[in-house]
Amino acid sequence: MENETIDYKKLYEQELQAHQESLLIISEKESAIADLQHELEKFRGYIFGTKSEKRTSNVGLNQMGLFELGTTQAVQEELSESVPTTEQKTTPKKRAKGTSRMSLPEELRREEVVIEPSESTEGCVQIGQEVTEVLEVVPASFYVKRYVRPKYAKPSGEGILIGTLPDRVIEKGIPSESVISQLTVDKYVYGMPLHRQLDKYSKMGVRIPASSASDWVMRGWEQLKPLWELLSMVVLSQKYLQVDETPIKVLDKDHKNGIHQGYMWLYHAPVDRLVLFDYRRGRDRSGPKEMLSDFKGIIQTDGYKVYDSLYGKHDTIHLTFCMAHARRKFV
Repeated sequence: MENETIDYKKLYEQELQAHQESLLIISEKESAIADLQHELEKFRGYIFGTKSEKRTSNVGLNQMGLFELGTTQAVQEELSESVPTTEQKTTPKKRAKGTSRMSLPEELRREEVVIEPSESTEGCVQIGQEVTEVLEVVPASFYVKRYVRPKYAKPSGEGILIGTLPDRVIEKGIPSESVISQLTVDKYVYGMPLHRQLDKYSKMGVRIPASSASDWVMRGWEQLKPLWELLSMVVLSQKYLQVDETPIKVLDKDHKNGIHQGYMWLYHAPVDRLVLFDYRRGRDRSGPKEMLSDFKGIIQTDGYKVYDSLYGKHDTIHLTFCMAHARRKFV
C-alpha cells in the first residue's frame, strides 16, 4: 500500500480559514450582545429611571438663601413695607358633601334680579330669601371714541385755543391702546394667531387688514421696549444666572422654505424668579457674548461648547454646569 502524500500547506490554510470564520462569528455575536445590552440598559432606564429632571422633593429648595445672589433682604423688607395692607378675605363657606358646585369669585360684580311670586303677596310676611348665583359674561364689543375739541378764537385775533389730544401708541392712527393690547395679549399669551383674531373681528362688524394689524402689534412692542430694558438691567445685575437656548421656527419670506430656525436665549435669575428672553437668528456665541458683556458672577449652563469657549477661563464670570445632565448617565 502506497503512502499517501499529506498536503500540510492545504491543511494549514483550511485551519486558518476555519479559525478566521470562528473569530468572525464570535465578533458578530459580541456585537449582537453589546447591542442587546445597550437596548436593555435603555429599556431599564425607561422603566425605572426618572422621567423628569425636575426636583421631586423639597431637598435643596432653600439653598438659594445661602448667598446673596438676588435682591437683598433689606431691599425686600423695604418693598414689603411699601405695599399697602389689604383686608383679610373671608373664606367662603364649604358646601355640604355631595353638593359640589363651583364657587364664584367674591370680587366679581354682582347684579341682582329680584323675582317676586306670581301670586299676590298682600298680607304676607317675608321670612327669608333664596339666592341663586349664575355666572354671566358680556361679549367683547367695539365702539368708537370721539375726541371733540372745541376751538376758541382769542380776542383781537391773537390766535386760537384748542385742547390737546392725549398721547397714543400710534400718533394719528386708528387703533387705541386697548385694541393694540388686546391683539398682543391674544396672540402671545393665549396663542391666537392674527388671522384668527381678524376673522373673529370681521364677524363682529370690524374688518382690519392683516398688514395693518401686524403693524399695530409691532408699534405696540416698541412702547414695551423700555420695560424689556428695565427687566434686562434687573436680571443681568444678579450674581447667579442660569442660561440656556432653545430652537424656534420663525416665518421668513426671504428664506427659500419660507421659514428659518431661530433661537430664543433665556437668562433665568432663580433667586428673584425672573426670566429674560433674547431672540437671535442663530446659535453662535454672539448672543451671550453681547448680553453678558457686563455681567459679573456665576452662570450655570449645559455642556454646549459656546459657553465653555466664552467663559471657561473668564476673569469676572465663573462657569458652572448642570448636574441634571450628568444624571442622564445613571439609572
